[in-house]
Amino acid sequence: MAAGIAFLMLFYRVLFFFLFASPALGQVTVTGYIRDQSSKENLYGANVYEITSQRGVSSNFDGFFNIRLHTGEQKLQVSHVGYRLKAIPLTVTKDTLLYIDLEPVLDLDEVLVESDRAFDFERSTQLSTVRIPIKQIRQMPAVGGEIDVIRAIQLLPGVQSGKEGLTGFYVRGGGMDQNLILLDGVPLYNISHIGGIFSIFNADVISDVELIKGGFPARYGGRLSSVLNIKAKEGNRLRSETSGAIGLVSSRIAHEAPINRGKGSFIVAGRRSYLDLFTRPISKRASKGEFSLGYDFYDFNGKVNYDLSEKDKILFSMYSGRDKGIVRSEDRKFLSETKNSFEWGNFLASMKWTRRINDKILSNLSAGYTRYEFLVDLSHEDKVEKRDISYIFKSGIEDVHLKYDWETLIGSGHLVRAGVQYINHFFFPGVSVFSQQSASESVRTRTGSFDVRANDLSFFVEDEWEVSRTLSANIGLRYNNYLVNGESYDSFQPRVNVRYMLSETSSLKASYATMQQNVHLLNNTGVGLPVDLWVPATEQTRPQFSAQWTLAYNRRLSRSLELSGEVFYKDFRHLIAYSDGINWMEGTGDWQEKIERDGIGRAYGLELFLQKKIGKASGWLGYTLSRSEMSFENINSGNFFPHRFDRTHDVGLTLVYEFTKDFNFSLNWVYGTGEAITLARSRHLGIAGRQFSLINDRFSPTIEYYWERNSFRMRAYHRADVGLRFSKDKKRGTRTWNLSFYNAYNRANPFYYTWRRNDVNDWNNLSLRQVAMFPIVPAFNYEFRFY
Repeated sequence: MAAGIAFLMLFYRVLFFFLFASPALGQVTVTGYIRDQSSKENLYGANVYEITSQRGVSSNFDGFFNIRLHTGEQKLQVSHVGYRLKAIPLTVTKDTLLYIDLEPVLDLDEVLVESDRAFDFERSTQLSTVRIPIKQIRQMPAVGGEIDVIRAIQLLPGVQSGKEGLTGFYVRGGGMDQNLILLDGVPLYNISHIGGIFSIFNADVISDVELIKGGFPARYGGRLSSVLNIKAKEGNRLRSETSGAIGLVSSRIAHEAPINRGKGSFIVAGRRSYLDLFTRPISKRASKGEFSLGYDFYDFNGKVNYDLSEKDKILFSMYSGRDKGIVRSEDRKFLSETKNSFEWGNFLASMKWTRRINDKILSNLSAGYTRYEFLVDLSHEDKVEKRDISYIFKSGIEDVHLKYDWETLIGSGHLVRAGVQYINHFFFPGVSVFSQQSASESVRTRTGSFDVRANDLSFFVEDEWEVSRTLSANIGLRYNNYLVNGESYDSFQPRVNVRYMLSETSSLKASYATMQQNVHLLNNTGVGLPVDLWVPATEQTRPQFSAQWTLAYNRRLSRSLELSGEVFYKDFRHLIAYSDGINWMEGTGDWQEKIERDGIGRAYGLELFLQKKIGKASGWLGYTLSRSEMSFENINSGNFFPHRFDRTHDVGLTLVYEFTKDFNFSLNWVYGTGEAITLARSRHLGIAGRQFSLINDRFSPTIEYYWERNSFRMRAYHRADVGLRFSKDKKRGTRTWNLSFYNAYNRANPFYYTWRRNDVNDWNNLSLRQVAMFPIVPAFNYEFRFY
């Protein structure tokens, strides 16, 4: 804590110096907001470029930018994917505030901007960052008729998708828990529906998607592998608009409208599945009323923003979503009834007050709450003996956030950001309650892990420094103090990004970043199911830590075509994993009695990425050559073994081609080295032939021996998805039909492997068989938008 106080004093000294430093002579500050012309919604990631000085910046999540220019005649160019490039002649004699509206482009014809120069991706100091236009995501093939942000993320280099059909993602050798997933700046802990087939993100309410895989700025912390920034739409400030879709699995609807003549806006959206409407009657009919299966999920999003004044804006955002499955069975002969249910879900709420203190300083004060919980409820009623038996398992995490940050442009070429963040964590990592009640007795037993509270305090400061026309850097430091059960963990996390322009269209970038993570995910399935348990770093189990080095080459081949290549190396420390033979419901003790701790890991690789964002044909091609492995003292004899989702080779291709404004074709193709799994090395008869192990759903008199973990590779995975999109403008809106084919050429990709007997009576003649999950899956949905 003493180190934290010392850092705090240094933090305020730096703050005082920057705030009162003298500006460079002959220069003024131009600040402003970049907005969508048709809705007046602020645009994140728009590029502002001054031609003479070749100086450029990008707008932040509030659409705000801040650039230092010489006095006199200047010419700004402002660009954003999906909008017409805008040139702004400007005579600057003093600090100036601008509101810049960009016009959306329906037909992204690259000749519109071919002759103009803008602030391109190779000039940005940040590396290992990909922004995907939401329009491009909406045009990609859908699974079950659902457009999914996470499926687009899985196609990027350095990102692996995990199991067949699931929405979890793994970045540069890290686990799913090591991705910081932010919705309007607040973390989410589980992003899956139906066990991971769909994500919780409704495409109708998403405006921006950004993935950072390395070179993390100091303003981000708490995870080791990536930051996924998702911004929800703020709503149309000029007119009311309603949109939605009806699909095979679910339907959704969203409505947005202005408040008080454009001073604010709101958007509300809902989505619900209706699988239960089919599964319940079908299962009842098939079992003659003795069995019923139901499953459904829902999402709700809401957001309100309002301008209190020219300098003050307030924003409220919320999300609520839940999955629930219920299985009921009735034994009419023995007069008993059994009900098994499971459910999981997220709730998130946030408030942010943005204040432009003056033309140089923008500040944000935000508060947030997020909660994730998982519940299993098993009950049995015996009507003859009048006895009720129930078992409940509950797990989850909830956080309360407070954050204050600001940014300002200091002197010549210093964009400074600083802030403080506090998080109060509450963990309930696995509690089981067994109860039995009858006329003669009542029993209730509670076992499992203890609830834990922890305090997480961070300070950060970073300086995005334009040293010269060819050299720029982002230098930052993050300090974190984590306090749990009287144990305090302090860490200083330096972050450095450097960019050097090799030519007008190419650059070399390098970064070094360290990260600390104070939460763990205990995962024994590897597929992101909700039975994964979120647990805290404690006095016995240290926080995770990583250090990553990255070197990147970026080149703009044309106005619409970008090429990048990156090599990276990453260390992991203090990893945890279930001990051999243990899972989430094993035993009754605390989770810390079931794990291996202080594991180490390493990941390294090469990533190539070719992206085209505009034009009739758009999309990207990514390739990754990598290695990811880990080591625990009591697993695999202490030797390194491959991460379960290690991929030597990984390819992702996506293509969208607009034949006309009303008709487009889309294609995704993925290829990956097979998943690493553990198989038995040998087997022999049990003692006296009476010890059994389960193979192929039958008992066999053998015992299996395992040796090296994850030493066997499944078959290579590859799949193509195809989509067709037909739109038509109506008098007051648009209607669209989407037709898609998941796994279009019907590849039998392995979901898991099992041993099977070639002869039912021959236990010595076994063969390894793969089980596939998804054949070709056609789907369609109907979208509408009217105003």
